[in-house]
Amino acid sequence: MKKVLSLILIIAMCLTMLSLVGCGKNDNKVVIYTAAEEARIEYLQKELKAKFPQYEVVFQSLGTGVLVSRLQAEGKSTECDIFYDLEVTNAEIILNSNSDLFYDLGKDYDFSIYDKSIMGYANRHHKYAVNGKTDGTIVVNKEELNKHGCAIPTTYQDLLKPEYKDLITMPNPKSSGTGYAFYNGLVSSMGEAEALKYFESLNSNMKEYTTSGSAPIKAVDKGEVAIGVGLLWQCVEYANKNDKLEVVFLNNEASYNLFTMGIISGKETKQATKDVFTYLFNELNKVQCEKYNPDKIYVNQGSAEIANYPKDFTEIEMNGLFDYNYKQNLLDKWRY
Repeated sequence: MKKVLSLILIIAMCLTMLSLVGCGKNDNKVVIYTAAEEARIEYLQKELKAKFPQYEVVFQSLGTGVLVSRLQAEGKSTECDIFYDLEVTNAEIILNSNSDLFYDLGKDYDFSIYDKSIMGYANRHHKYAVNGKTDGTIVVNKEELNKHGCAIPTTYQDLLKPEYKDLITMPNPKSSGTGYAFYNGLVSSMGEAEALKYFESLNSNMKEYTTSGSAPIKAVDKGEVAIGVGLLWQCVEYANKNDKLEVVFLNNEASYNLFTMGIISGKETKQATKDVFTYLFNELNKVQCEKYNPDKIYVNQGSAEIANYPKDFTEIEMNGLFDYNYKQNLLDKWRY
């Protein structure tokens, strides 16, 4: 009997030790759901590995729509600890259905580091922080335009000319934050009725609506189309590497969108999660902005590290940036 009891105690101790080891591994793992581009993920992962060699930081790259649906479906039982690059109105959609899903960052973090221009939500909550502003524009392939006898467009109306038929591609607003920003930019500057008429006319010249925000730029770079709607920082980077490309601001203006980061409620109690997010919030994200998407979100933001990054353009005063009902209304009217 004593031998049996001793055996049971040994087994129990072993199971307890295995459980503690397993918990230790989980405590050292940080899972980040993100819709950020591959280059930015690689940079962040490298920096976080160097800063926290004791932690296993895992990025799960998800499309914009998948990121939203995963967070909604999984709720607090998600393996996600930190979300990063979640489009701001999508963040508001999630909070509308589950107001407690995101940890209240205002308890621990100083939001005075942010420029007031991007803090339109702060009088309601601090359940996310803005991790980036992305201006949008178009990039053109001059060689492809020359082949078709077309001049470089300079206004929105230029894109409606028949000579640009099948030479334009843009991301679908229903699947891409980049596409939605371009769509909402014209609604904000033209008014909804005029913008809807404009896109109806533009549709006849459109070769493709892509699901990915970066796909149009890549297509222009390869010469598959002549004109693509994209994020400014990506357009500039591609143009820096390919002298056939040129960045163009139609009507000398740019739409923009905001993206967010935060912690899933309950995950802030894990030290690894807290350490990683604190570093992101206080230091790493600011460096990331200067390096990749340098449109201003911080009070003391440094200069863009991207060569030839333009400054001489006007940002559109965007409507409904934090209003998910406004966004859903516009998307319901998108027919293409």
